Amino acid sequence: MKVLLPLALLTVGAAPVDHPRSYLLSIGQIPLKDTESIEAFAIETWGLQFQSICHIPSGWRIKAGSSATPNGVIEGNGSQGATWFNHGSPKELRAFVLVTLYAPVQRVDIGSPGNGIPATFKGTATISTDDGDLQRALSYRNITLTPARHCPSG
Repeated sequence: MKVLLPLALLTVGAAPVDHPRSYLLSIGQIPLKDTESIEAFAIETWGLQFQSICHIPSGWRIKAGSSATPNGVIEGNGSQGATWFNHGSPKELRAFVLVTLYAPVQRVDIGSPGNGIPATFKGTATISTDDGDLQRALSYRNITLTPARHCPSG
């Protein structure tokens, strides 16, 4: 019994612990050229729960939610060219969603598709260019999480 006690303590200490924490989510750092605009985005999420959409940019539709499983989605699209964002870190997408994370951000997929743990954030931004639309990858690099308990007021 004395031999097993240290092993049992090691397994308890090494076990991952869920620490749900709330954050304001921002999207930014999307590289854009002078003539390009962000017209839409779609990000698949894993291991977080959406608490609230804090604000919706003017002329945009935002959709966010998750299923009974750890996966979810946040999507947005501008209604016309005048509402699209022509800078890579639009202030309208700062601190606009309140989420709760249950584990650290998973930067990349682990395991094989359909049989592993997906990245916490993985998606695309639809960019309008002079030559048509193109997709740019979005990941944890484009997401900023700021600790918060509720949406900002005002």
